[in-house]
Amino acid sequence: MSGSLRAFAPAKVNLGLEVIKRRRDGFHEIETLFQTLDFGDEIEYRKDPDLKGFRLSLAEGQLPDRPDNTLRRAYELLNEARPGRLGGVRAKLWKRIPVGGGLGGGSSDGAATLLALNRLWRLGLDADELASLALELGSDVPFFLKGGTAVAGGRGELLRQLPPLSQGAFLLVFPEISISTAWAYEHLRLGLTGNPYRVSVEQVKVYLSRFPASGMVLKNRLEDVVFPAYPVFDEIAEALKVEGAVHALMSGSGSTVFGTFADMKTAEIAEEALKARWRVRVAKPRTTGIGLDG
Repeated sequence: MSGSLRAFAPAKVNLGLEVIKRRRDGFHEIETLFQTLDFGDEIEYRKDPDLKGFRLSLAEGQLPDRPDNTLRRAYELLNEARPGRLGGVRAKLWKRIPVGGGLGGGSSDGAATLLALNRLWRLGLDADELASLALELGSDVPFFLKGGTAVAGGRGELLRQLPPLSQGAFLLVFPEISISTAWAYEHLRLGLTGNPYRVSVEQVKVYLSRFPASGMVLKNRLEDVVFPAYPVFDEIAEALKVEGAVHALMSGSGSTVFGTFADMKTAEIAEEALKARWRVRVAKPRTTGIGLDG
């Protein structure tokens, strides 16, 4: 069997996010619509018999190999699940998803590591076991195992897969600000945020079938906190709408703001108009999650 494996770890956007309440375990109950993109990180995993444990390097520049890194934590969880089965692994990361951008980069990298090492070392973990380990890594990590389009509840781990979104395009705008998810949730004043944005799964299905032309209003409750603190977000959202975006929305807790467009051509025209002011990237919806090659 080959001693190496390459993974594609896609980014995601939240096509709407509502915070329902704070839970007793300290997490927040949410409702959101996840969508993976054809834009993401790439990771190469290689067996190294001379190495004990897990070693991570960045393809371009330096990356602190911190104990809380999701790739390392995924390795450790697999080691606990199958003691003595994992050998030394060198991982090389091509980091393209901005850190702190609300696109799930760390979560996607963790999910990729679970799937890749399970295959590379023939650990035999089934889908339910992998999903359980993924949830230990983070609330949205289980979503990336399958990806595509899904309604999420609970902490983000209660998933209902929907028919994949195959039309439309996104323009991602990165304002070079890193937003702490913990900060955003801590400053959200639940109970003072007006009417909830909750919609039924059936409404979401109708919306997706007409994406992005549906009249459904997309909202992200965390914008109530982030936009007043960082005026540039309103500026970006307005610029996207001026360039023809049907919706302009912050993903997750930020800092990425994205516009939805009818097609790639329209999104690329908007990209050309905005690239002098911000770092931008056009992306298409992806119908699956982690991709493995090797």
